[in-house]
Amino acid sequence: MDVRRFRLSLVVLQLVGLATLLRSIAYDRWITVLASVLLLVGAAAAQRGRTWGVALSFAAAMAFPVAWMIGIAPPWFALVGLVGAMPFAIASRAFARFDKGATRVLTVVAASAGALGALAWKEYAWSIISTFPSFRPSLEAQHGLALTAIIASAAIIATRFGRGAGDGLGASEEQHVRVADQIRIADSAESELETSAEHAHESDTDVNAARRRMSR
Repeated sequence: MDVRRFRLSLVVLQLVGLATLLRSIAYDRWITVLASVLLLVGAAAAQRGRTWGVALSFAAAMAFPVAWMIGIAPPWFALVGLVGAMPFAIASRAFARFDKGATRVLTVVAASAGALGALAWKEYAWSIISTFPSFRPSLEAQHGLALTAIIASAAIIATRFGRGAGDGLGASEEQHVRVADQIRIADSAESELETSAEHAHESDTDVNAARRRMSR
């Protein structure tokens, strides 16, 4: 698995998920808010090496294109689904190396869960909205303070994550420098030992030659 490509796909997924979340909150699309949150939670867990995070983001992503295909969402939902499925697509080969059968089952279950979620919302959306009028979508953007707070929180998290990555890189570079210094010290010590051994050998040779001359 290409680790760098996998990490990049998670970053792109988080950006797309955050944008979808903000848009959904602004227009009171609460079911899409839930799907966007699941995308972000799955991506965050996947960044920490959790397999269930990859599966969760994939399942949530599958709901977006299905919602478009059954006529309850705009066409750009298909792009959200494509971005959301990328981490799972990249990691699936690594999963299959351990257990192909389990990987197939996980793929079917995750995709089915997302698709069934979209179908269920189409079936019961109007009855839920009728029972809870607060779930009714709005035609104009709202919740400016909430959106600002979310954007600010995301910026703070991204800044801290960037600093942490930079500190980790600095520590790694320092460790490499220490290892290089140790290698140089070891090489110098080995060279000194070799030089001492050569001098000792030359001394032994001189002594033996002197003994031969005296014996003559």
